[in-house]
Amino acid sequence: MPILRDATVQDKKRLLELFPIAVFREAHAELKGTKEEIGFALAQRFAEQETVTFVRTHFPRCKQHVYIYDRGGDGAVNLRDVRGGEKVSASAQESLYIIRATYSVVLKDPLEEAELDFLWPVLVQVRDHHIVVRFIALEKDVASYFANRQCYVARKTIDEKQVLEDLALGTPTDIHQGIKILWDEGFMDSPRTRYKKPESTAWEAMDEERGIREHNPELYETLLDSVLLNTLFVIEEDRRCGTSAFLANCQIGFLAFPRYSEPERNTDFVIDEILRRNQ
Repeated sequence: MPILRDATVQDKKRLLELFPIAVFREAHAELKGTKEEIGFALAQRFAEQETVTFVRTHFPRCKQHVYIYDRGGDGAVNLRDVRGGEKVSASAQESLYIIRATYSVVLKDPLEEAELDFLWPVLVQVRDHHIVVRFIALEKDVASYFANRQCYVARKTIDEKQVLEDLALGTPTDIHQGIKILWDEGFMDSPRTRYKKPESTAWEAMDEERGIREHNPELYETLLDSVLLNTLFVIEEDRRCGTSAFLANCQIGFLAFPRYSEPERNTDFVIDEILRRNQ
């Protein structure tokens, strides 16, 4: 399925808009204008392989949803195809997929239906002990594509759950150890957390977004022995990390990076640091 080869300029423009404008300015300083204008210019310019190279090179700078799985043994991992997707690059260590995700949209005033296609990058990396599936977060203001008319997405042809089902990678990795060691080292702190108590689930949020480890040591000690569900971590400024925050659901090996990252010590670095301590 030659998705990129058959992609229109608009398809490629929407794909490039998933990346921060800082990437455009760094890699193509000769182009001026808004993010939309630069994205359109690059979409016209890029051939298929140039698009693949751009996506893979700058993937770590994007907002992402990351799922980590145990790798069973050290044999070769044969990654499956994904519905609606194309492997645009592949090696023994990783595969980059581009998936065509179609949104069925219902527009109001007047009532009508429309479809909107997005090219969606997914990177699957094979590590020594883990398989890491990284989705660029497909957060789209659909109304902006229809002159800001009122609308809603009725359905999508594919989502993250379906992609993971297609890949069939097995057991999610419990990343409590890696997260808690990094937290104890002071790499990051958490202003709010949802966690499991013996017979209930609790939610704690610090006033003024202060860190639990630094400002509530009693709760911090409790959390070190608890199952961490959706927990926000903010990385300390003195760590000079290009990624400023992430969310973790440790029991299912899930990370979310809700902000764009800088070139150095970006999402690659954070994932590596967690897994290095999660032995």
